[in-house]
Amino acid sequence: MTRDITLRSLLRLGSKEPGLGATGVWRYFPAAIAGVVEFGFWNGAGSHDLRPHFHNEMQIAIILTGSRAFRVNDRVVTVAAGQGISFPAGLLHTPLATPDSETICLNIYLEDERAASSYDIFNAHDIPLGADTISLEDVLRLTNDASSCGSQRSIGDGNSIKLRAALINSDKRIGDIAADFDRSREGFSRQVTRELGLAPHSFRLLSRLNHARQLLREGQPIAAVAADAGFSDQSHMTRLFRRTFGTTPGLYWRT
Repeated sequence: MTRDITLRSLLRLGSKEPGLGATGVWRYFPAAIAGVVEFGFWNGAGSHDLRPHFHNEMQIAIILTGSRAFRVNDRVVTVAAGQGISFPAGLLHTPLATPDSETICLNIYLEDERAASSYDIFNAHDIPLGADTISLEDVLRLTNDASSCGSQRSIGDGNSIKLRAALINSDKRIGDIAADFDRSREGFSRQVTRELGLAPHSFRLLSRLNHARQLLREGQPIAAVAADAGFSDQSHMTRLFRRTFGTTPGLYWRT
């Protein structure tokens, strides 16, 4: 029964596998649950700041202890213990450092491509929030509640969607893409930054990181992933991957 499966057993954080319980780094685990891509788990002093990013999946973060803070749409949002926050696919957000003595956070990534322009904060006070007490049943209920109440507003207008598609799907140089939009490179850069929140090159790098993450989940070798995702070399991908997702491709691939 799902009530008997706790977070600790779900994420294999027991003493028999000490490396998986390490603190101060994000750990990711395959879910093996329909509709759930993977879990992410943080246990450390406060939480680290990461580069602005978005995901190809819906992300739900549940704060077990401590707090987390994010910058979203030019606003700083703090989520306390007993609360959760959901980010729709494609929503740019920046995790910020928090000074708590300990923060434990569970991230859930869902196969949900509903793009929206905002986030949702929800309460989770009615369930026992702890690695040894929160059950898979609790996690699935929170996931269903958060995803069902999420905003369905589109991110930007039709032109923003075209900008995203051009930067993600095309291998053209930024200047050539700008010409396709009848813009100078400088004017195109200003437009992309205004509408997507990142400069064209940064947006394209982030899209490549998300693609690399998907390939790593499929078990492909790290060096091949770096090449397939369009990075100059493996070390380049590793630096950006850690600053964006809080772990290295090697650790991510092994879990």
